[in-house]
Order: sequence, then structure tokens, then C-alpha cells
Amino acid sequence: MHSSSYSYRSSDSVFSNTTSTRTSLDSNENFLSVHCGPTLINSCISFGNESFDGHRLEMLQQIANRVQRGSVICEDKLLLARNALQSDSKRLESGLQFQNEAEIAGYILECENLLRQHVIDVQILIDGKYYQADQLVQRVAKLRDDIMALRNECSSVYSKGRVLTTEQTKLMISGISQSLNSGFAQTLHPSMNSGLTQGLTPSLTPSSVTSGLSSGLTSRLTPSATPAYTPGFPSGLVPNFGSGGETSSLQTLKLMQIRKPLLKSSLLDQNLTEEEINMKFVQDLLNWVDEMQVQLDRTEWGSDLPSVESHLENHKNVHRAIEEFESSLKEAKISEIQMTAPLKLTYAEKLHRLENQYAKLLNTSRNQERHLDTLHNFVTRATNELIWLNEKEEEEVAYDWSERNTNIARKRDYHAELMRELDQKEETIKSVQEMAEQLLLENHPARLTIEAYRAAMQTQWSWILQLCQCVEQHVKENGAYFEFFNDAKEAADYLRNLKDAIQRKYSCDRSSSIHKLEDLVQESMEEKEELLQYKSTVASLMGRAKTIVQLKPRNPDCPLKTSLPIKAICDYRQIEITIFKDDECVLANNSHRAKWKVISPTGNEAMVPSVCFTVPPPNKEAVDFANRIEQQYQNVLTLWHESHINMKSVVSWHYLINEIDRIRASNVASIKTMLPGEHQQVLSNLQSRFEDFLEDSQESQIFSGSDITQLEKEVNVCKQYYQELLKSAEREEQEESAYNLYISEVRNLRLRLESCEDRLIRQIRTPLERDDVHESVFRISEQEKLKKELERLKDDLAAITSKCEDFFSQAPASASTPALRSELSVVVQSMNHVYSMSSTYIEKLKTVNLVLKNTQAAEALVKLYETKLCEEEAVIADKNNIENLISTLKQWRSEVDEKREVFHELEDELQRAKTISDEMFKTYKERDLDFDWHKEKADQLVERWQNVHVQIDNRLRDLEGIGKSLKYYRDTYHLLDDWIQQVETTQRKIQENQPENSKTLATQLNQQKMLVSEIEMKQSKMDECQKYAEQYSTAVKDYELQTMTYRAMVDSQQKSPVKRRRMQSSADLVIQEFMDLRTRYTALVTLMTQYIKFAGDSLKRLEEEEVTINHGKSVIELNDSSNFSDLCLKKL
Repeated sequence: MHSSSYSYRSSDSVFSNTTSTRTSLDSNENFLSVHCGPTLINSCISFGNESFDGHRLEMLQQIANRVQRGSVICEDKLLLARNALQSDSKRLESGLQFQNEAEIAGYILECENLLRQHVIDVQILIDGKYYQADQLVQRVAKLRDDIMALRNECSSVYSKGRVLTTEQTKLMISGISQSLNSGFAQTLHPSMNSGLTQGLTPSLTPSSVTSGLSSGLTSRLTPSATPAYTPGFPSGLVPNFGSGGETSSLQTLKLMQIRKPLLKSSLLDQNLTEEEINMKFVQDLLNWVDEMQVQLDRTEWGSDLPSVESHLENHKNVHRAIEEFESSLKEAKISEIQMTAPLKLTYAEKLHRLENQYAKLLNTSRNQERHLDTLHNFVTRATNELIWLNEKEEEEVAYDWSERNTNIARKRDYHAELMRELDQKEETIKSVQEMAEQLLLENHPARLTIEAYRAAMQTQWSWILQLCQCVEQHVKENGAYFEFFNDAKEAADYLRNLKDAIQRKYSCDRSSSIHKLEDLVQESMEEKEELLQYKSTVASLMGRAKTIVQLKPRNPDCPLKTSLPIKAICDYRQIEITIFKDDECVLANNSHRAKWKVISPTGNEAMVPSVCFTVPPPNKEAVDFANRIEQQYQNVLTLWHESHINMKSVVSWHYLINEIDRIRASNVASIKTMLPGEHQQVLSNLQSRFEDFLEDSQESQIFSGSDITQLEKEVNVCKQYYQELLKSAEREEQEESAYNLYISEVRNLRLRLESCEDRLIRQIRTPLERDDVHESVFRISEQEKLKKELERLKDDLAAITSKCEDFFSQAPASASTPALRSELSVVVQSMNHVYSMSSTYIEKLKTVNLVLKNTQAAEALVKLYETKLCEEEAVIADKNNIENLISTLKQWRSEVDEKREVFHELEDELQRAKTISDEMFKTYKERDLDFDWHKEKADQLVERWQNVHVQIDNRLRDLEGIGKSLKYYRDTYHLLDDWIQQVETTQRKIQENQPENSKTLATQLNQQKMLVSEIEMKQSKMDECQKYAEQYSTAVKDYELQTMTYRAMVDSQQKSPVKRRRMQSSADLVIQEFMDLRTRYTALVTLMTQYIKFAGDSLKRLEEEEVTINHGKSVIELNDSSNFSDLCLKKL
């Protein structure tokens, strides 16, 4: 059965939450329950075979068990859904947002899927006359009633106080509510209908359907602002809710059932002739085509995306089966040849009819697939747009516009982004609408579905635009609300902080700093200007407070104590209430944030989305807040005036006291520094400060009358004291001129000396260019010039010292003498230090110059021999060549030994340079930056020179070993080569002399055997030759590797690698030469062995033939010998 069946998709697969199918073709139970229709089941049951009856009963039992298991699962899920529904009911009564709606919808969806499968399974059990079919029918009917009751309860609970969630919108668009009310009646057996009528009818009346499933979704749709926006979607989206279907039967999608046409092999019967079988076969094909044509003509299109997808997927399977039917048609055409005259004409007529009907069926299937594709494309796009619009609607309606939600800026940005999205989405929706118009113009068969989706999109689009206008109004009003309270709070905080700052910052007494008070007085004047300017801000807040809307009524946590007037900002129409834009309504209850209980101007009362209203001003809280700010402003202004007077009086007092203290602190030295007119100015300033103090302290709370009298007495005493100081300022101006002259000359000389010292230190700390003799010579020249300049400074210093000594002897008690003596001593010490350091540095430069010259000479010598050792001279397998290489290396070794003196001189110069470097660091704390580099360079050259020694010695030793290995190999190789040539010559001569009889052949055979023995004895010599060849090869490769390694090291040191051509190693040539010799030896051994075997066989045959026929013997012997000789020549 499995091999002859098509793969069918279960009708409930489009509603399944999983992506896998419920059935498998390898399961007999699932095959009968899902993949077979009632007709095929009946045909299987009535087959009349006892073995099949047993198998049938077993399959029916499996189906019954599955119904039992599925019923238990469904009951468990319904219990979970009821518990979740009770939890949400309690939350809703407490004013909280429910949480389990999506979960409950999922449970109901899973139960509906199970119920669809149970209906199919129960139909199969009824058709199969299963003994417990009635009990299972009753159980399925009870499950159906429970699901419908739970749906009604969900509709009642979730329709209170909210709009559709995103999950509900998807359920609405996918047509979940019609899953229990369409399609099953046509697939049920009449007995199933009668068995379910009593159990299902009471709970599925038109009223219950309309109020339960339909209102459960449609009553929660957002009402719109136009008469067309009545609650609920067009009937095209939710068909057969109150009419158009049998209310006493379960319904589902009517998907096509496919029966595989019988194969010709299945019709074979001993009682039927071949022609009768062919007639029966072609009749079955005709019946199949007619059945498929009827099903295609009666097919449905679906009313939502899941059903359309299901029909499309089902039709693809149908179309695939129709296309595969062509193979059966071809088989029928082939069978036409087997028909004879009596039935051939009838068969041809049926075959012709079959071809015509099949062509019609194929064309109908293709057209239907095309219509389903276009419908699926349209419904998919429309569903996506509706879901998007409903998500935006839900978000806008559920938004919290109360005073708790202060993030208006983000909402404003989001609204702007939404408007941009709507501008973009308008083109998309317009294209979907145009697509619908085009399909309607083309008379698409699914006109009702297309018109329903088009109307739903237009309705939802108009409503979202109304919501956007409401949101824009709320954004504006809430922005003004929060901006006012933020500005008011900032103003109150500003005035409060300003008052605290004035009290804290401008409070003062006589101990306050005058500089601080001056700054504070200036700041206070600036703050007065700001305070006067701030009066406009306070006045603005007073005016704005009268325009602020009320937001607290939007908070469910602030219940209304009395009804509140509100104003509509958009049109809203519902069955129980109609409100127009700008209508003044009454807010009766605000316990739900998203929906308010509103009384319209006509007195109607209903729950209306709160986003449609605004609570107009005045806002008492805002007005009171503004009045408090105005009073606070006046208090701050009074406090500022009092603080400003006190600070000014204290500042004037400080100025007066400072003048008094300045006069009291004056002495003869300070008088001498003043000009004659400035003396009178001091007394005038004192009088002016006293008059300013008298004026500023009139309203001050800090100074009393007695304080002012005491200050007047102090001013008079200061005037008398200052007059006496003016008489004592003419004495101390003559002793400083000589001192100023000498100190100027000493300091000038010191500056010149410091300049020379800086240049010298800079030269010492600047390292020489590496390996640059010209730079060294130039540096020596520069330092000699600097030393001559120091000698001139030394002579100038001696002359200045003589002048200073004369001054010391003439004015020993002068106050300037110690300073001049100290300055002169410092310059003398610095001169001695710099001159000594310059001499040492010149000596160091000359030593480094010698080191550099010796280093360059040594490096040239090292490079010379490194280059010689890196020259490419491959080792040739020739004794004379190896001896020449050894002779050359010995000559280089003797030359290298003679050149050692160059490195001894370099070491001596480095030791001298080290001594000078140590002296500079020890005496002058100046590190020699050049010595370390030269020392490192010399050490590298010595190491490379030693590597030259080692390389020459190693090569000499290796070449001697290579020469010995080559000699041993050549001696052995020549002996073997001569012997093989001799054996090959002997073998050719033997084979050229063809044997005339068996005796001659026997003689040749004995000679060959002796020759083979000799060849085997040469195996040891061959192994010895191989050993010498391998020794030579290894030695040569080691020598070449050592040479290559040394060359790479030298190239990396000299940093100038030279491209060297690749030369073939003599080691490979010797190995190849030996391998050729061994190949010749092996070929000789093989040839001799084969020849001996063939000659022995020929000799044996000749001897046997000679016994029988003498004459034949001579002839055969002659022919065999000839053939044998030819074969041996070919092998050689």
C-alpha cells in the first residue's frame, strides 16, 4: 500500500504550531486516518479477506487509542487555559494589565488542531463500524463544547478596557475564529452528522456563535472616526459566523482528497483476460480523472492567510499527482496494442476520451494554481500590512499620557519616525490596494476574500491616521505641561538657591577679605541685572500656568472624586455612543488608563479610548505653583538690597584701614622710591577714603556712631607721622654705582663661558656617525676651535679679577662686596672645569679616530676572506679538483695566520679609548656614547675572523674525507663496470651461435649456469660499491650544507646578498651513476635466469622428440633453437 500511494498533507497541518507533519507514510494507523478518504477506507474494509479483516481491526483500534490519548491531552490544555483565564480575570478586577492572553490563545489553537484530527478519526471509526465509535463521538462533541465555552469566556474577559494585542490581531487575520465553523460538514459521514447533532447543536446556535467567537474578536476592534468604522471587520474576513454554514456540525478547511489510480498490475486476475484487464484499467483511469475534475471544480480559495496557504500547498500536491498521472496514460496507450477487434474500438474511444479529459483537467489545475499563487501573494502582503497597522494602533492607544510618563522627547521622536514610516507605508498599502483592484478587474474567483481584505486595510489605515492626529495633539500638550513644570521647578529652585546663595555668599563683617568683598559687590551688581531680567521669566510662567492641561486624571492611581469635563480631539463612533471632534464630554471613570468611561453631550455613556480626549485647563496646581514663584521673587529682591549695602560699607572701611596701615608702615627706604608729587597724593588718598566711608556706612547694619568717631581720630594721627618721614629720605644713593659696573662685567663673562660649556656638552653627548672617518676629523677640528675660544675667555677673566680685587681693598665694609666676591669665585671655578673637560674630550676624539681606522682595515680584511670562502665552487667527483680545493684552502690558512697583527693593533687602540672614556665618566660624569659601539663592532670582527679560521679548517678536514671516499668508490665501480661489459659481450656471443643439436644446447646451458654463479658472487662487490657511493654522497652533501650555511651567515652580516646560481651536486651524479650500474647488473641477472629456464625447457623437449622420431627431432631441434635465439636477442 505504501509503494502505490501519494503523499498527502493533513488538512489540519496549516493550523499546527509545529513545522513537522503529524503523520508518516510508514505508519498504517496514520495512513488510514489521514491519507485515505472515506471511499478508500470503505473499499479496504469491504475487501473480503480474513487476514485483511484482522489487520483492519488492528488499525481501527490504533485510531481509537489515538483519539483517547488526544482527548486527554486536549482536556489538560483546556484546564491550563481556564486557570490562566481566571488569573487574568483577577488581575483585571484589580486594575492590572493581564498577562496570559497569548498563552490561552495558543492552548485554544492546539485544542482546535487536535479536534480537527479527532473529527477525521471518528469518521473513519464510524465508516469501519468500530464498536466504541458512539462513545468517542460523544467525547469529541464534549471537547468541542468546552472549547466554544472557553472562547466565549475569553471574549468576555479580554473585551473589557483594551484593544486588540498583536497576538490577537494575528489570530484575527489568520481566521482562527472560523476554524470551528467551516468545512467539516462536507467531509463527515451522514451517520457522523446524526451522531454529533444532539451533542453539538445546543452549544452552537447562531446567537452563541455571533456573541462568542465573532464578538470575542470584533468587539475589541478600535472604533474609528467615520461612520464606516463600526466595530468589527467585514464579513469576508470572518465568514459563516452566524449564517452560511451548518451550525450543528464541526467545520474545517475542505482540502482535496487524492486517490492514487490503480496500477495495471493490481488488476491482474486469473478469471479475467488481458483485454478485460485493460478495459478495467482504462475505465479506472477515466473515473480518476472525472473525480479529480469534480474536486477541482468544487475547490475553495480560503478566507485568510493560513487557509490560503493550506489550499495552495494542497493544490501543489494535487497538481503533482495530476502531472504524474501521465505515466498511467502512457501505459494505457501501450495497452492499446494488445487489444483485438471486438474490444479495440471501445478501448480506443475510452482512451481518446481519457486524453481529452486529462488535458482539460491539467489545464484547470494550472489555472487554479495560478489563481492561488496570486491570491496568496495578495493575502500575504495585506495580512502583513494589517498586522503592522494594528501593532501601531495598539502601541498608540496603550501609551501612557499621564504625568507619570515624562519622556515626551522620545515619544516626539518616535511619532516623527512613525509619520515617516506612514509616508513610506502609504505607497506600500496603495500598491496592495491597487493589486486588489487589479485582481477584481481580472475577475479573480476569490472576490469575497479580496474585497474583505481591501476594506479592512482602508478601515485600519483611516483609523491610524486619526490616532496620529490625537498623538500629535497630546505630544504638544504634554510637552507644554512638562516644560512648564520643569521651567517652574527650575525657577523655584533658582530663586531658592539664589536666596541661599545671597545669605551665604553676601553675609559679611569686618573680618571679611576686601578682595573677596570687592568681587562680591561686582557680582551682586551683575546678579541684580539678572534678577531684574528674570522678572520676565516669572511673568511668563504666570501666563503659561493658565494654559496648562490636566494630566493627573489620566493616571488610574488618582481616581476621580467627581466628574470632570473633557474635550474630544477626534471623531469617535460606536453603537452605544457617538462623539465628534471638539465635543465637550464628561469623564465619569478613569480606573482604566487606556479606556475611560465617558458621557457624551447627548447623555450617552460608554468606554472610549482615552487617547481621543484631552482634559482642558485651568490646572490649579500650575496656577498655584506660579503664584508661589512670584512671591519668592519679591523676597529675593529685598534680601539682595540689604546684603549689598552691608558689603559696600565694609569695603570702604577696608580701604580706609589699608591707607592708615600703609602710612604707618612707611620708612625712609620707601620714601626714597617715590617721586616728589606722590608724597602729597598719599595724604589726599587718605582723606578721600575717609569721606567715602562716611557716605557708604549711613544705612549699614555693621558700623555704629562710636565706630565712626574712633576712625576719625586715627586718620589725624597718620597725617602727622607721614610728614616726619619726608625729611629722612635723602641719604643712601652713592655706593651702588661702582658695584653695578663690576657685577655687570662678571656676569657677562659668565654668560660667554656658559655658552662655550653648552656647546662642549652638546658635542660630548652627540654620538659620532658610525664608520665615518671624515666626521671624526671634522669633530676634532671643531673642538680645537672651541679650546682656543676658551683660552681667550681665560685671559679676559684674569683682567676682570684684577679690577675686582682693587674694589675689595677700597670698600671692604660695603654691603655689595660679599655678593661680588661670590659671583667672581663661581666664574673662576667654572672656567677651570670647562677648560679641563675640553682638553680631555679632544684626546678622546683623536683616540676614537685611530680606532675607527683600524676597525675599517680589519673589516676589509674579514670581508676579503669571507668573500673567498663564499665563492661558488662545487665539489666535482674528480680527484684533481678536490686536491686543488685543498691546496687553495691551505694557502688561505697561512695568509690568515699572517694577518693577526691587524687585530692586535685594534685591541690596543680600544684599550686606550676605554681608559679615556672611564676618565671622562669619573671626572665629568659624562658617558662616552661612541666607545660601546666601537667595542661591539670590534668584538664582531674578531668573532667573524675566528669563523674564517674555523671554516677553513673544517673544509680541509671534510675535503680529505671526500677524497678518500671517492677513491674507494671509483676503484670498486671500474672493476664492476668492466666485468659487466665483459659478461654482456660473452652472452651476446653465446646467443649468436645457435645450437645445432641437443648436445650443443646442453653445453651452452652449462656455460650459462656457471656464468650465473659468477654473477651471484659479484653481489657482495655491488653492495660494497653502494656503500662507498653513499659515503661519498653524504660527505659531499654535508660539505655543501656547511658551505651554504656559512654563505647565508655572511650574507646576513654584510647585508648585501648576491644571487648565486644553483649548481648540481656531484653527490647526486655519483648516486645516479651507481644506480645505472645496479640497473645493468639487475637486468643481467634477470636475463640470465630467464635464459637458463627457457634453454632447460627447450633441451628437455628436444630430447623427448629425438627418442620418438629421429628425423622430426632434427627438424624440431633446429626450429626450437632458432626460436630460442630470437627470443634471447629480443630480451637483450
